[in-house]
Amino acid sequence: MTLGMLDQDPNDIGGSYRLRLDGPQLPRGRAWSGFVLGLCLFGFPLVAFADDQPQELPKPVHKATPPLFQEWQFDTSALHAIPEGFVLLESAASGEGQWLVNEGVATPSRPNIVEQQLTCGEAACYQLLVVEGKTAQYFDFSVRMKMRLGTPSGKAGLAYGVQDAKNFYAVVVEPKTNEVVAYVVKDGHETELAREALILEPSEWHFLRIQRQTIVSKEFTEISFDHHLLIDVYDQSFNSGQFGLVAMGDGAFAFDNLRAMESLTNRPLSRPAAY
Repeated sequence: MTLGMLDQDPNDIGGSYRLRLDGPQLPRGRAWSGFVLGLCLFGFPLVAFADDQPQELPKPVHKATPPLFQEWQFDTSALHAIPEGFVLLESAASGEGQWLVNEGVATPSRPNIVEQQLTCGEAACYQLLVVEGKTAQYFDFSVRMKMRLGTPSGKAGLAYGVQDAKNFYAVVVEPKTNEVVAYVVKDGHETELAREALILEPSEWHFLRIQRQTIVSKEFTEISFDHHLLIDVYDQSFNSGQFGLVAMGDGAFAFDNLRAMESLTNRPLSRPAAY
């Protein structure tokens, strides 16, 4: 069967048209069924599928600023003052004492160091010396520190995840017990997360290091002292925050070569597979 021309019926005064078929003609009912079926197959899907086209997924947001990589040796800071680029945060019972830049003898990097001597009138007090305007979530953070002998209850070290003066993490060295202790401080109250005995190298200056990392969905913090890994912490109370030095209780400490390096992570852009 071949399709012909549209002819006007001379007996139809309304001017209707009919389709002339050259060749064998199909019954009218069957012809209309085929016509409707053709529209379904070739006409309607173009409209029906128009809204089902694949949509572009939202693009991941990447950090535009370069990763943090900085070291503070305090050699260009003014003597007998808080080092430049740092801010002091205190507990409600802050105690007496402050952080000062002084000249050191046999220091890791000459000539200056930061010294802190804190005296507490109450059972618990602390002071933070925080890097101003810098935050990090995953990082490699370290400092050289000197522990003064004879301090009754003093402990000092590194603070990270700092939200404000009352909410942060602290990893401190406690000379009285020769231990390193990890705390989370919430609303000014300390909660001990872990502690471990120190393995001291025969040196006046020691090395405290914190590495906060993530692998897929597992977040953890590794704490090392004098190049010995001592503690793993899995608390996730605080994520990104400021960082710096911390002193607690009665004690005297000295610091040099504070170093912070922001780490790249293995966190995926989507959820892991369900297996």
